[in-house]
Amino acid sequence: MNWQLLSHIGLWLFLFFQFAILLYFLKQVTHFLNRFRSSGGTVEEKALRIGDPAPLFRSKDQNNRLLSMSELNGKHTIMIFRSATCPTCSTLLSNVPHLAEQFEANMLIVSQEKLGKEFCPSIANTSYIVAPELFETYYIKKVPTIFIIDPSGNVAATGDMNELDNLLRFVPLAANIAQ
Repeated sequence: MNWQLLSHIGLWLFLFFQFAILLYFLKQVTHFLNRFRSSGGTVEEKALRIGDPAPLFRSKDQNNRLLSMSELNGKHTIMIFRSATCPTCSTLLSNVPHLAEQFEANMLIVSQEKLGKEFCPSIANTSYIVAPELFETYYIKKVPTIFIIDPSGNVAATGDMNELDNLLRFVPLAANIAQ
């Protein structure tokens, strides 16, 4: 009788374990499929397009100050998504002080992992936030990526930034839109 009870308990535990694994895989498949949308007869990966409203967020910056997209409205915002292990990101970000001085815009550097002081130089109008969820919200596939958000909170420009020339091609667009 005792072995039979233990056998039943073991069987139920095994059944619950299998159910938990099934739910986990179902969640992963749903998450994967939500990255795509059907457009006519084609299926494409979701991405923010020019003119789309920028997704709202709320996160703390390097000074532990709460930032939100709604607070950044009223002025252009240049969002740069980066990684601490990306050498191209470091090269591009060495020019951020120049960009912050040249264009009157909020600069927001977004990373998935906490950055050391060497990755966060003190630059006027620049905030550094650690927000892995923003990489999903903004559909970031690779770094560095830039988003230029207009004063009304819509995406004005977006692109993958592999070279400084590409970055400088997008930033004047924000200045032209402001005029």
